[in-house]
Amino acid sequence: MGQDAKRKFTALDAEIQCECKTITALLDYSMDMHNHDGYEVLLVLGGIINFYTEFGGSRLERGDLVCVDELNFHRVEVITRGIYDRIVVNVKRHILEGASSEQTDLQTCFRRNPMNALNVIHLSEEEVLRLDVYARSLQASLSGKKPGDEILSDAYLKLIMVMVNRHFLGQNFLPRPEIMPGLVMETFNYIENHLTEEITLKCLEENLHYNGTYISRRFKRITGISLQNYIIAKKIMLSCKLLREGMSPCNVCEMTGFNSYSNFSRTFSKQVGLSPKKYQMENR
Repeated sequence: MGQDAKRKFTALDAEIQCECKTITALLDYSMDMHNHDGYEVLLVLGGIINFYTEFGGSRLERGDLVCVDELNFHRVEVITRGIYDRIVVNVKRHILEGASSEQTDLQTCFRRNPMNALNVIHLSEEEVLRLDVYARSLQASLSGKKPGDEILSDAYLKLIMVMVNRHFLGQNFLPRPEIMPGLVMETFNYIENHLTEEITLKCLEENLHYNGTYISRRFKRITGISLQNYIIAKKIMLSCKLLREGMSPCNVCEMTGFNSYSNFSRTFSKQVGLSPKKYQMENR
């Protein structure tokens, strides 16, 4: 397993982030697949996008809201050139754990639903406008310096997450057209099911019954990244999970199929920004 993969993991700059963005924000028309060390809520306000994760794809427009679990790979492809307005809320796991109660787990909306693999809900126009107000208030309080801004930030985050979870739990999900090509979905599934093994292009050819070059080209068309880079990044994300669960770095190296600890440590550090040992200590 090589260590020249481009970095696809983006560490959040803060425990809570909220941004009301337009097409002029830092996003090309075809952003590569990537992931974060926290949850993400994305509400489309304007424009039409194709939204892809490892579990499928869906076309989203105004009022569509998607909840992305931490470390899950995702990508946005803007269909309406020049128009893409959205609200993006990122929050780390321990913040939502602390904000939850015995009766209400605010992380529920990020757990995969068999009836709704992408965790997409649709808000009414009234709900869109209300969430927009909450998000802009959260954004202002997060950047504010006045006494009590931290209390307001906590309150607005809870308002947003209660609203999203109530909608998520109360909505009867209707089937959405799947836009992920079948071959790409099969490729994702194979990688997911064999992540602790060595995955080569020959393995994919033998199991998916397509030419390796064709598989690679179709995969990159949807994800924006090469198969090799995705497999390495996916193994590193599994490593993060195992390290947080207390497994030793040496065992994690073996478990995720790297050919040497030095290779594993070097690749992990490049992707995450910390050595495996330091990452484990900081996330203990």
